[in-house]
Amino acid sequence: MPTPSATAARLVFQCDELLALAKAHEGDELARYRRLAFGFLTFNTAISRLMASLGIECEKRLDTLRHAARQQETEATPFDGSDRRPAVETRHAASPFGFISHYGMAIDTLHQAVADADYSRRFYEHLQMASAVPAFHPTLTAIIKQKRAECDVLQEYLSSSDDLRYRASVG
Repeated sequence: MPTPSATAARLVFQCDELLALAKAHEGDELARYRRLAFGFLTFNTAISRLMASLGIECEKRLDTLRHAARQQETEATPFDGSDRRPAVETRHAASPFGFISHYGMAIDTLHQAVADADYSRRFYEHLQMASAVPAFHPTLTAIIKQKRAECDVLQEYLSSSDDLRYRASVG
């Protein structure tokens, strides 16, 4: 009987498939961080600014992915985000306008932000493992490193959640 590793198939993506997945995912991440920045605006401006900064990092990663696509000559037309699926709605019970309205909602939202950031890191790790393009590995390695830092920053904010009670609307 063959060993499981000998029979396991490996999903391998070509460069254009890999870039399309990465760009769609990062576009969703950008939309999520923009929503979070807006949602925290009335509760804690420091967290709102953090989420906006993380959104800006998503924009930079999208630029990096566009550049990689041009280098690989896989894009027939410039990426404008129109091929991206709609962003998934947040999973917390938000106020009618999407604003974080109290401490409990802020903590729940930060927990979800940490979980989403960790999912995003794992997504890129899986893309890297499934990549058939060794030249793209340094780009994915850099993105994974950024995603780890993103997780750490969000976790740090969550760990200092007691301070949120005192910093609410002051940040």
